[in-house]
Amino acid sequence: LYHVLFAAAAAALAKCRGTPDAAAWSAAAKSGVAAIRRYGGASPGDRTMLDALLPATEALSSFSGCTPVEALQAAAKAAAEGAEATKGMAAGAGRSSYVPEAQLKGTADPGAYAVGIWLAAAAEAIAAQ
Repeated sequence: LYHVLFAAAAAALAKCRGTPDAAAWSAAAKSGVAAIRRYGGASPGDRTMLDALLPATEALSSFSGCTPVEALQAAAKAAAEGAEATKGMAAGAGRSSYVPEAQLKGTADPGAYAVGIWLAAAAEAIAAQ
């Protein structure tokens, strides 16, 4: 699914002339998430990476006037909060849907958790430049 996410986001960014601005990055993120929903079949609340990607994408949209590092930090925070929320969700799709619900209680969805990690790493990498 990461290929689907980043391929759709890259296609959206390829339409930009010059350096993409915050609005272009936000639109690219939304395109990527829409592609995951279309091809992955999950919906919000299904205990998947979408439960972190959707709030992260919304955070990117609302931080359009700040630096890329600030926007990514906000997206990473939103993704981490979304992943935390999956602890109380029943798995409706994704790999967790194959695991007995009793074994999932109190544990964040790994895919959702990973989204917060790589967004935070991206923010750190950009900040270090």
